[in-house]
Amino acid sequence: MAIGFRFLFLLPFIITATTSATVTPYLSPEPPYNLSSLLNTLGFHLISVAATTSTNGTTTIFSPTDVSLRSCPYCSLPLLLLEHSVAGLYPFRLLTTLASGTRIQTLASTPSAPLCLTLTKSNSNTTLFVGGVQITRPDLFNDGNLIIHGIQGFIAHLSPFSCQIERMTSLSFPSRPVYMPPPSTAMRGLLKEAVYHLRIGGYTVVALLIQQNLDLLSQLNGVTIFAVNDAGVFVDDGHTFVSSFRFHVVPNRRLTAVQLINLPADSVLLTMVPGESLVVTVAGGGGPLSPMRINNVRITITDVVVNQGIVIHGVAAPLVRVHRTPNGCWPDLTEGFS
Repeated sequence: MAIGFRFLFLLPFIITATTSATVTPYLSPEPPYNLSSLLNTLGFHLISVAATTSTNGTTTIFSPTDVSLRSCPYCSLPLLLLEHSVAGLYPFRLLTTLASGTRIQTLASTPSAPLCLTLTKSNSNTTLFVGGVQITRPDLFNDGNLIIHGIQGFIAHLSPFSCQIERMTSLSFPSRPVYMPPPSTAMRGLLKEAVYHLRIGGYTVVALLIQQNLDLLSQLNGVTIFAVNDAGVFVDDGHTFVSSFRFHVVPNRRLTAVQLINLPADSVLLTMVPGESLVVTVAGGGGPLSPMRINNVRITITDVVVNQGIVIHGVAAPLVRVHRTPNGCWPDLTEGFS
């Protein structure tokens, strides 16, 4: 009986010792990491090549997918990685609590040239964007020292003006007093930021037209522009689009891709040309076989540029004036371009 009692007393220790000897818990890698291997393992093969140094300190990386990087063949991968890396930990849960428009300074910043990612949200606050690119795979990696989010969309280098406009929610300069510039000054900075992205994205003519109209556009409370890329502009020596640029501008209305696609057919958009407007001739949501059309011209790409003041969408050709009739709008005059 005594022997049996001793055995029962020792049984828990025997079980514990056996378990400890046979079970090996998974241990996440400790910093500093081989960042290149980690990114490659997570599926970010192209950007992993640029990760030539190890990470030290807490860091959050918004890693572009391989498909996204192919949208910017002229971009420097090492610089892109720094532009999409920020000091500190920003799990997706925290990002959802930050106000839309919050700016976070990146590791690409220098004392004389800070660079910031701007956080924006969809109307429902369920979709987040950093630098205009959607976070599609949040919290892929998070061990308390390093967080990696996957992002997908059209990639471009950050504008030198990306930190210029400080807001109450800015995370770039927490110790400095906040300066809120007058609306026209703020809008001018946002327009210059858009010009930078347009120049490197194949919309140099649009960039020049915005600069020519900078004083006028700076007075607006938001603007949407339907833009033709350089290849489309010069189909007819550029005269059509250049001469009718203001007909492509919707003043005091900032329509992001989600808002644009949700507009019903026959929606009217006032332009900067007095008394003239655009009309949604084919509503969005129809897929590639039935693309959205404005004045019978196909929308080719949404959100070419997005910031707090301006949204630019790509169209297949210069917009033409249409007249609505009982049978709908006049026939599409740009089928040759679409």
